[in-house]
Amino acid sequence: MRLSLLIPLVAAALAAQEPAAEISPVSERKLSYSIDTGNRFLTGVGGDFNTYRSVVNLGEGPKLFGFEAALEDPGSAWINRLIVSASSWGGEPYNTLRATAEKDRVWRLTADYRNVAYFNFLPSFANPTFEAGGGFNQRSFDIERRNANVELELLPGARISPYLIFARDSGNGSGITPFVANGNEYPIAALMRDETNHYRGGVRLELPRTHVTLEQGGSTFKDDQRNSTSQLNLGNRRAPIFGRQLLLNSAEQAYGVRGRNLYTKGILTSAPASWLHFYGQFLYSRPTSDVRFSENADGLFFLGATRFFNGLGALLSSEAKQPRTAASAGVEFKPHRRFRVFESWSTDRLHNAGSALLAERLLFSNGPAELRDLFEPTRLVMNLNRQQADLFFDLTSKLTLRGGHRFVWGDAIAPASFLASGPGQGEIRRHVGLAAVNYRPSTAVAANVEYEGSPGDKAYFRTSLQNYHQLRARLRWQLMSSLRLGATYLFLDNRNPAQGIDYEFQTRSAGITLEWRPGDAKYFSILGDYTRSTWRSDIDFLTPQNLRPARSFYRDNGHTASALTQFRIPCSAQFQPLIEAGGSLFISSGSRPTDYWQPIGRAILPVSKGVSLYGEWRWYGMNQAFFMVEGFRTHQFVSGLRISR
Repeated sequence: MRLSLLIPLVAAALAAQEPAAEISPVSERKLSYSIDTGNRFLTGVGGDFNTYRSVVNLGEGPKLFGFEAALEDPGSAWINRLIVSASSWGGEPYNTLRATAEKDRVWRLTADYRNVAYFNFLPSFANPTFEAGGGFNQRSFDIERRNANVELELLPGARISPYLIFARDSGNGSGITPFVANGNEYPIAALMRDETNHYRGGVRLELPRTHVTLEQGGSTFKDDQRNSTSQLNLGNRRAPIFGRQLLLNSAEQAYGVRGRNLYTKGILTSAPASWLHFYGQFLYSRPTSDVRFSENADGLFFLGATRFFNGLGALLSSEAKQPRTAASAGVEFKPHRRFRVFESWSTDRLHNAGSALLAERLLFSNGPAELRDLFEPTRLVMNLNRQQADLFFDLTSKLTLRGGHRFVWGDAIAPASFLASGPGQGEIRRHVGLAAVNYRPSTAVAANVEYEGSPGDKAYFRTSLQNYHQLRARLRWQLMSSLRLGATYLFLDNRNPAQGIDYEFQTRSAGITLEWRPGDAKYFSILGDYTRSTWRSDIDFLTPQNLRPARSFYRDNGHTASALTQFRIPCSAQFQPLIEAGGSLFISSGSRPTDYWQPIGRAILPVSKGVSLYGEWRWYGMNQAFFMVEGFRTHQFVSGLRISR
């Protein structure tokens, strides 16, 4: 066909399509949102209010329990999607805010903010023999922690996608910390503040069968604390020493830490063939830190050998560098349709070199004494390696067997302690056997059993895994379309029989979960679970006061259960009130018997499409037989409104 004849035909075809384009639906903005707001009421907290704040810490007043809004505009030239969500605002101990904005295949911006109010003032953390202090906590915290993260990704989903990320973690607050002197400890007020800023950027490469990430980043860190008192403080020791009562009249401590770090990271994953996959990761960093410390105090302090002094002052400065290299790699090889082989390896090499200068001044009754210590450069070296091989064999289409071996090895050198004349040296060597069975007789039943154990060789720490056996088992059984059963079992036995340690640790837990949803939970459903657990720890140690051997023995036998039942009242298709009842509990006996109860009742009343009213009641109750002061109890009521569109 001639070109002169083709042009009119194409023009006619385009003209015929124009009316259809005019009447085709045009993309419109779509807005959806949901709001959950209400007011919480407390009847008052009976018992210890500080324990309530340490465990629950929920307050009264208006609350925004949840909010989410999504705006989609496919036809926009700048932004196609905006999502904003928030939870637990209005004085709650944990609240979040998250926003995501993006232009399809052009850019994506994500911002995340979290705030945590950390309060810990449990009286049992005080000196248990210090009766005069009323059992108040001598290591307490009232801190606000804030985390923020912003990420910008360009060309998301493209083969080359650059990104920039900024993260900030900060905290500030007050508390109590001990001022430690020879023969006594004095709890004093503390002010704390810290922050970490993390900057990183890189590029993601999406190639056929291969993914590569290259990243360069850095961080800055600072931590400041000031401890002070200007009141007479007799400390924890009230018994005189050689007829004289130790005391603290005033004290001032301050320290500041400044740190910097630069690092380089690379990640590679690839699948060159359907039967071969591998990955690799490399990280190199070189953080540095500087520490400045000062203290001044006056009172009556014990030096030893019947010597006393009335005041002290100290200045300390130190610096450290910590180059670190970490790498890992792994490969999955499938030589046969029934066989899969996994091989992985990782190494972490940390070398820390530091030095310090300490100047002290002690005030005796006959004059001052000057002390100056220059700590020679010390090193902390730790090398940790791990290699693991696993073989998976599909014995049948319903039964898979797994066998494997893990080898962990490394060495460490630590600065000398006051108990040793030279630097401490350690070595870790551990061979671990791995085995598992996965059985799927039907789509309704699945069972899995995993075991790992080691005869023990060498470990870094006294409480590390040494001679141990661990077993995990899980079962999922769909008894009928509306009834599901689940069960779990965990057993761990760890021992270190070395002289002077004689460590034994054992824990067991067995749990069952039941979910019943008749008629797809149209009118009724129930969900419940129960776990029985035991915990036992036994180890020898040296008491810090006189370095005499002693025994630390702890045991716990616990019951944990929870249940939630829902009832729907079928009034009409649009109007179906919902009633929920249930709660959770924890009961334990042993070294620290504890009872904790949290029943709950809730009613949701639909008002119109997308609008509901609800009311909620909760009871919080805690009791400890050996620490009666830590018990508390309270009723909480919430009335709220939910709107969705």
